[in-house]
Amino acid sequence: MNRLPATAAGTGSAADALADALRDMICRGELADGARLVERDLAERFAVSRVPMREAIQRLEHEGLVQTQRHRGAVVRTLHADDVRDIYALRMLLEGDAIERAVSRIDDVTLARAERVHRQLGEAGTAARQHALNREFHEILYGACGNARQVQAIRDQRIQIERYERLQRRVLAETPAFQHEHEAILRACRARDGAHARAMTEAHLASARDLVLRLVARGTDD
Repeated sequence: MNRLPATAAGTGSAADALADALRDMICRGELADGARLVERDLAERFAVSRVPMREAIQRLEHEGLVQTQRHRGAVVRTLHADDVRDIYALRMLLEGDAIERAVSRIDDVTLARAERVHRQLGEAGTAARQHALNREFHEILYGACGNARQVQAIRDQRIQIERYERLQRRVLAETPAFQHEHEAILRACRARDGAHARAMTEAHLASARDLVLRLVARGTDD
């Protein structure tokens, strides 16, 4: 039986905690593409009533991780190649703009934090650690853009793709190439060259897009 944090009291906070738990299960592949989210079974698994579970599933549907299918109910949404291209096209717009504006605002302390995480990422020995540091690296830089809504929109789009990174052995194999791309972004930030930082960020996202497209084309279970 899965347990929610003791602080998750009340329908709203319980639904938040349940949505977080289900989102994590999807990202880790425990709930695979096409898996049914049976409200009753999940409520029993987490020892909660069906009301907050229903709300949690609805939140994931709003995020695009879940869709309702006729005769099947709520299922984990499967992304196809066109979905991946659309998501990355939007990410390039959001993240490219964020980094370009961040460069003119970022201070030395924040840049030093990003550089430290970049070094740690190069030394990450596990997929989970690599994944967490990669996310932190980008969020540190984008956070300097000064637009909290844009940063949240970037997170929302990243969530759509993260579950395909559960093939961690493949993602880890790409880490050296990604590290070179991260270093190029950092160099542009140090030089306070927003246009180049944007170009490097978009190129980095294109590399990630192509990796995910290859995984989607081959299937996520090979």
